[in-house]
Amino acid sequence: MKRLQRQKKVVENKRRVSGPVWARCMRGMLVLGLLLTVLLGRVSAQEKPGARRPRPTAPPPPVEKVQEPVDNYRYDAQGRRDPLEPLVKESLPDVLRPKPRLPERPLGPLERFDLSALKLVGIVWGELGRRALIKAPDGKSYFATAETYMGKYSGKVIAIENDHLVIEEQYLNIEDKLVPKTLTIPLRRKDKREG
Repeated sequence: MKRLQRQKKVVENKRRVSGPVWARCMRGMLVLGLLLTVLLGRVSAQEKPGARRPRPTAPPPPVEKVQEPVDNYRYDAQGRRDPLEPLVKESLPDVLRPKPRLPERPLGPLERFDLSALKLVGIVWGELGRRALIKAPDGKSYFATAETYMGKYSGKVIAIENDHLVIEEQYLNIEDKLVPKTLTIPLRRKDKREG
């Protein structure tokens, strides 16, 4: 009986040390993996660094055949839109520039000055119609009637009212079309400061 007990103890001790079967297999695989890693590391360390294999070169791309141009082709744009013109047109800003002066008539004395520099001092009306008294920057005063040209940009007096002068200037927009611009010069009343 003692012998039997001793044998049981030995078997139990072996089981404790060795463990279940799957654990023993795992240990064996772990040891085998470590051995392979060490061996492969040593083998790769023995290779010469300059003895690398050359990279394989890619074959050259196939040459595409160039199509020869057709000699008899003519493009007819009639009835088609311009391919270079955008499909969505932006509205261009109204940038106005002065209409160039034509040398068909001599310039009057009021055309030497900008309209902002001219001052309407008085308006006279009588049998011959209305006349505006305008003071120029040179200190001289001039009379202007309807159809009188004044200002650097060929402004024309279109109306003389009781308290202001209406002038129309012609400008060119981006599309080189004439655009009229109406300006008014108010009657300058005597201020208390001017005495």
